[in-house]
Amino acid sequence: MTFVELKDSISRFRFAQSCVGLGGCLCVSYAIWTPFWLDERGLWTPQGNKTRSHLPHSGEGSVFNALEAERVFAVLSFLMAVSTGALCLVFALCWTSETVRSYSNTRSLLMAGQALYPSTLLLLTMMSTGFFFLFSWSLFTFHHREQIHEDLSVLGSSYWIGALGWFLLMVVETVVFLVEQMIVPDIIPDLEKSLEVWRWTAQHKSNQRSFSDSYFPCAKSSLLPKRYMSNP
Repeated sequence: MTFVELKDSISRFRFAQSCVGLGGCLCVSYAIWTPFWLDERGLWTPQGNKTRSHLPHSGEGSVFNALEAERVFAVLSFLMAVSTGALCLVFALCWTSETVRSYSNTRSLLMAGQALYPSTLLLLTMMSTGFFFLFSWSLFTFHHREQIHEDLSVLGSSYWIGALGWFLLMVVETVVFLVEQMIVPDIIPDLEKSLEVWRWTAQHKSNQRSFSDSYFPCAKSSLLPKRYMSNP
């Protein structure tokens, strides 16, 4: 069994997108749960008096609402990162070019006039993950903008790895997807050819079966017991 298929351009682009997505999801997950964002503090660090003094003075209630928003979007992005990472593993290790070419799947796709593109599903999930984390990352940057402006070196590894994560999920993935759309041919014509071949094969077998039934009409009757009548 081949776990990684790289025999054509479609499979290679799918594998590249899966690797980009998996790397971005790992970066996002690491950034969310590590405390090295700003001066050895993270999203889950209790906000003390020292931290409040660096925040914009717009009211204590609005500050805590902003901190809650950061954490809510961080949790959403983590949940999306887990599901997106699992999806990337499936498409990278288990999905092959024959998966989409089963008869039932091909027939349903052609009836709908659409093709099942794993790259499109990867793009949607990665963009959602990156958007939620970017929103949390941007809120954190905005709330600590004065301290960051004074000394950029206070930003820790979690902050920069998180930036790398949303950059991979939103920018690099979009570039790879657009390049794929320009290079990889549409699979609908191949699916139509495969469906025609399946239809011709099924019709040919049906014709052969009907011909054999008509050619031997007495095959079954010869096996029946014969009745003999004695002459009086």
